[in-house]
Amino acid sequence: MFGYVRPFAPEMKVGEYEKYRGAYCGLCRAMGKVTGQLSRLTLSYDFVFLAAVRMVLLGIEPEFEAFRCATHPTKKRLLMKTNPALEYTAALSAVLAEAKIRDDLADERGLARLKSALLHPTLIGMAKRGGRILPEGSGDEVQDLLRCLSALEDNKSTSADETAEAFGGVLAYVFSLGLEGESKDIAYCIGKYTGRFIYMCDAADDLSEDVKRGRYNPLAYGWGELAITDGKMSDMVRDSVMTSTPIDLEELGRAAEKLDPHHEMTPIIKNIIYLGLPAAMKRILYGQIEGESLTMKEWKINE
Repeated sequence: MFGYVRPFAPEMKVGEYEKYRGAYCGLCRAMGKVTGQLSRLTLSYDFVFLAAVRMVLLGIEPEFEAFRCATHPTKKRLLMKTNPALEYTAALSAVLAEAKIRDDLADERGLARLKSALLHPTLIGMAKRGGRILPEGSGDEVQDLLRCLSALEDNKSTSADETAEAFGGVLAYVFSLGLEGESKDIAYCIGKYTGRFIYMCDAADDLSEDVKRGRYNPLAYGWGELAITDGKMSDMVRDSVMTSTPIDLEELGRAAEKLDPHHEMTPIIKNIIYLGLPAAMKRILYGQIEGESLTMKEWKINE
């Protein structure tokens, strides 16, 4: 359910892009330190967004250094040094990766299920290691929130809004854990609407394949035979997603405007919210090629 929360690189300044990439590399290193080297294989762009938001709200000024890694040995790249936000994100990524594998075990069949079954013990170990640096009981709370989502899916909820709200609750908790006051409120809002957006992206992206394989998808169960036309998402479902998703993006925009404008990660966060997320949904719904963007203003015009 991850991979949709990315910046729109063509609209980033060179320095901002290098810092974003440095945060990605820094998170990769933090994962190796916190949850083990194998956990780095589960690295996702979505979690860089979480780390960036936590840095801004905790007032953590990132530090960078030049480095070479095995993946890019010929040229030095910018690396964000490990900080509490990166370590926290590394731990949470392991907890959520293990939960995703459990979800795959419930949904997949055949070789795909076997692959998940073989990976699961390793991810359990990673999640346990990550749980050691999280606040006491937080890992259990995340699991409880995920079980609420699973219950809706197991009962074949016909409401995509209901299931998206449940996943939004998971990320709202993850983003705001340990924060206080206004910072907690901002983080909660960003987490909630990011979670809703990710869930809706995933449902729209997987709709045709889920129907083909007989897997649960809230859009399919909500729209029934009207969900698919000629093996593809129907115009009615596409229009419904285009109507609901901008609401989440607008709430994200309001929260983003409350972030410290002087923090160096804030422009990166705003790029993701205002340009990266709309572009991701546009590609899912209309198949635009990588590199095209859809701004908030254009999104509303196209409704």
